[in-house]
Amino acid sequence: MWGKSQNRLRLPSVVALLAFYLLVPRAFAAETAEDVYKLPCTEPDLSAEPGHLTKEAERRRLIDPAHPVAVNLGLLKFEIPWAYIYPRPFSTHLNCNPNRKSVGIIFWIPDLKAPERDLWGIPEFHPSETDRPNPGPDDSVIRVTGIQYYGQGYPLKESNADQRIDKLLRLYQDDGLTIIDQDGLSKMQTKYTTRDNDQYYFRNDKDSLLLSCMPTYCQAYLDLKDMNLTAQFAIRREVFRKYQQASRGIRTLLMRWMPEKN
Repeated sequence: MWGKSQNRLRLPSVVALLAFYLLVPRAFAAETAEDVYKLPCTEPDLSAEPGHLTKEAERRRLIDPAHPVAVNLGLLKFEIPWAYIYPRPFSTHLNCNPNRKSVGIIFWIPDLKAPERDLWGIPEFHPSETDRPNPGPDDSVIRVTGIQYYGQGYPLKESNADQRIDKLLRLYQDDGLTIIDQDGLSKMQTKYTTRDNDQYYFRNDKDSLLLSCMPTYCQAYLDLKDMNLTAQFAIRREVFRKYQQASRGIRTLLMRWMPEKN
């Protein structure tokens, strides 16, 4: 008797609990990629249960590397795949205001693919990856920072490549400056030039490039004149003569990411 009465007492609570789960199933469902793509622009959730990944880490695992993120630079509009943006945006920054002063990108040369993982803060130019366990001698990661639009109403805060080149040529006039042609680049040979510290430049109607090389890498300043864009990137010294793969790669990728209506 008591058992039957106990079952009757339990039944309403069980039914109520079942109805609650049916009415609000998403409150207990795991987030999907589509959920993440619709998140509002807010600060990322970096909280975590003991022994578990942070909420942000869980969400980032759901993002397709090819998911397009809208980025506007001046008068130009881009849809940049998430994995190419440097650093990769938080999951809650996918739908923020697309208007930016500048943006960074990252890619491999020579194939222009995005790195497998986010390399922000990791000083590697030649990382091993699942599809690239042993990168070849000519494989290298190119980190591009500060891609910026310039033109009327969009002044540059820093000098562009041509301005930097002209300034150095003036400064070196009294330092025994000699211009040497090397592999399509003009080398600035002065009394301060050493094997590990030297400078090169290249310029024509469409592009200007300055390379300032140090022992392990070269810092490059690029001006895509026909697109009104400037950029800076770092390239390993061992492959700096592949500078055209890097500069042309930047142009190719940016053109690829521009909607036709631009």
